[in-house]
Amino acid sequence: MVKAISFTLLSLATAISAVAALDPIGQFKRLGACPTLGCVFPPDNAEFLAGSHFDVRVEVHAENDAKPNTAYSLTIEKLKGSQKENKHDSKPKAVDFSKWSKVKPSAQESWDFAYTKDAAAYWKAQDGDKTASTNVHVASTAWRKVQIKEPGTYKVVLKYNNGKKTEAIWTVNPTHKRKAKNVILFIGDGMTTAMITAARLISKPHTSGKYTKHMNMDQFPVLGHVMTQSLDSLITDSANSASAYNTGHKSSAGALGVYPDSSLSPFDDPKQELIAELLRRRSKKNGGAGGVGIVTTAEVQDATPAAVYSHTRNRDEKATIVDQMIHGANPVVADVILGGGGKYFHSKTGGKSLNGTDYYAAYSKERGYKVVNDRDALLKYKGKDPLLGIFHSTNMDVWMDRNVYKENLKSTPSDPTGTGLPALNQPNFDDMVIKGLEVLDRRHRKEGWFLMAEAASVDKMMHPLDYDRALADLLELDKTIGKTKEWLKRNKLDKDTLILVTADHAHSFDVYGSVDTQYFNSFSDSEELEKRNSIGTYENSGWPSYVDANGDGFPDSWDVRYTLAAGTAAFPTHREDFQISINGTRVPAVISTTSHHHYPVYEANPKFDVHGINKGATLGSSEGVGVHSLQDVPVFASGPGSNLFAGVQDNTEIFHKIAEVLGLGN
Repeated sequence: MVKAISFTLLSLATAISAVAALDPIGQFKRLGACPTLGCVFPPDNAEFLAGSHFDVRVEVHAENDAKPNTAYSLTIEKLKGSQKENKHDSKPKAVDFSKWSKVKPSAQESWDFAYTKDAAAYWKAQDGDKTASTNVHVASTAWRKVQIKEPGTYKVVLKYNNGKKTEAIWTVNPTHKRKAKNVILFIGDGMTTAMITAARLISKPHTSGKYTKHMNMDQFPVLGHVMTQSLDSLITDSANSASAYNTGHKSSAGALGVYPDSSLSPFDDPKQELIAELLRRRSKKNGGAGGVGIVTTAEVQDATPAAVYSHTRNRDEKATIVDQMIHGANPVVADVILGGGGKYFHSKTGGKSLNGTDYYAAYSKERGYKVVNDRDALLKYKGKDPLLGIFHSTNMDVWMDRNVYKENLKSTPSDPTGTGLPALNQPNFDDMVIKGLEVLDRRHRKEGWFLMAEAASVDKMMHPLDYDRALADLLELDKTIGKTKEWLKRNKLDKDTLILVTADHAHSFDVYGSVDTQYFNSFSDSEELEKRNSIGTYENSGWPSYVDANGDGFPDSWDVRYTLAAGTAAFPTHREDFQISINGTRVPAVISTTSHHHYPVYEANPKFDVHGINKGATLGSSEGVGVHSLQDVPVFASGPGSNLFAGVQDNTEIFHKIAEVLGLGN
């Protein structure tokens, strides 16, 4: 098991504890994972897979009028007690990093940046005070594509400013014999145990308080929990949390496959090798290069899918991220890419492609992709070429609007090819996942494959507090999991495939009762106390009205009398009526037109839930939607290697366990 990889010898633990330092407190920092004026990336407590590639960068900082001392050095030593350590060596030896790694460092670089030291300085800067920020001058050196092939524990030391030191302990985990040919990683973006509980409540029949049917997730044999905090903050975003799954390294908000440095470029930060990159260069003795598939209901350039193939500090560099898939350094060139984000593939109406490039043509001509843009073309495809399916100009429409309130699709020019028309023939999540599996099986049955499939709008609908749409997309995920298991069994791949279902982060959603909306609606807008009395708690929290009579896994009607009293702990000022938003996604708050501040200030949207009760914000005034939360997320596992995922684990451990199952590394 991966947890057994860490070396616990007393001498080694003593050495580590002497070096390790606690994370700095406070909301603002000069640079993530760099509490001193000397920075080492990867930082202290980083873990690596033996043989994986990674970049190293050091930075020396000086603030305001001071200048950084450019005379600095980096050394590395393997600590006593590590695997294969020479027992006759009386003392570990620190070696110059360039000589040890046999990697030539970059020419020394310099640049400046600015940051705010605390909340007072930050908000002054946001309001236009140019003196509130602190200036930083930087000297830096980078080493690219480093490898450590021998497992063990290493100490890296940056010496700078005439005697100051920054020390980091790196752990290199051994590789393992391959346990499975294939891995499917389902990600319900933002999905928590409370959301799964609510989805079960509205979709499954029950008698005498007991469910007579269960969700597909409920039937997985292994359940674990994942801690989601990021490198330098309590609350993570989808970019660096998904990167933890794909690299085994913590990172900062907005970052994909890199440790964010302070340089101006969003593309030169120290990189970490991805699962997909490791799988593509897997040795023949371990099965040869495997297949890679990406399915999402978001834009294919969005944070979670981009974490499978991209390296950038800034997740919003979406036009370049599209280019990285086929033109980046050692590009992944996935076998299957299905989702939204069409506006970054063309320069027609609404197009935002890099340099106006037609990427539909580039993917097809340069890499042999079959390109499809609607459900019919997707289902019709039976070929063996790699498949690019883009079905919406931005994020795909949610299950609720694709299948129930279809008129809502007609309101936006969402066609992925830039015609200016609406996209009315989008596939469902299960259509995309099953087609992705078919293509991967045709192309890589012998070598095996890795598929990441994201139900993105669980998160995207939780942000605007549109709980019905979020739970509907969670149910779509669960239905797809069931169909996937059936497909694997039919194709005799079930015993060779590990299935994981998890989330990249949480939202603070929960259910605290039920609501009689008929009673709620019987009172005038001014009678808020009486409206609140429609919420039943404890013995009065009766069962809601949702029924799935046709057995398709979804409520037959969403506009019902008895609904869920649900909400999150993090929200802007808004109104709440506990009823489905029939005419489209909720917009809980809008920018105030009367604020004197230079930054946006939000107030309750006067056009949504106009007859609801007022809810004062729990967030800062510049937040217009709900935000993520700290809570652990579940991980469900089934198939070979599933036992590794039981218990409580850090999100970085998911990478190392997948790598162990697939036999990656070295």
